[in-house]
This record gives sequence, structure tokens and C-alpha cells, in this order.
Amino acid sequence: MSEQGSIQQRITEWTPPTRLAFHMEHTDLAFARCVDRVSDEFQLASLDGGTATLLSRTTQIGIRGRFRCLKKAAVFVGLKAVHRHVFRAWQNP
Repeated sequence: MSEQGSIQQRITEWTPPTRLAFHMEHTDLAFARCVDRVSDEFQLASLDGGTATLLSRTTQIGIRGRFRCLKKAAVFVGLKAVHRHVFRAWQNP
């Protein structure tokens, strides 16, 4: 959830403790009408002999319709805002 709406996602792969993948099934966010798909993958890797963890997130977006480059840029900015909101919530439980 964010201030603007929500995204319902389905986990497609869960390989603890190194990988989590999921894709969007539904959203009520403004970009819904121009996005075919959103899929995310988290990769975790141990660093410094296990004293630290590197977390990588990869998001793939499928855009539909005309003006895909412009739509992709707008969706990218919007998703960054949603991701920042989620990460702040994780840091301040």
C-alpha cells in the first residue's frame, strides 16, 4: 500500500535465504491502464563472511499502448515513490 493505492502481487519463487520473486496481479494505482506487467526479484548475498548482506532488487515493467517511452518514464518515477514508501515502513516498524 502507498498513499496513492495498492498493488496485489503473487510470489512466483521463494528460495530462502537468497531469492524472492513476484509479479503484479492487480493494482488500483494510476498507472494500471498503461502497464501490462510488473515483476520484481530480490537477491540476497552474504558479504564479509556473513556479517553483512547485499540486497539487490530488479523490477521489470511491461508497458502497453502508444508513447511507451514516456509512459515507462512516468511509471518508473511512480514506482520509485512506492518503493521509497515501502522501504521507509520497513525501517520504522
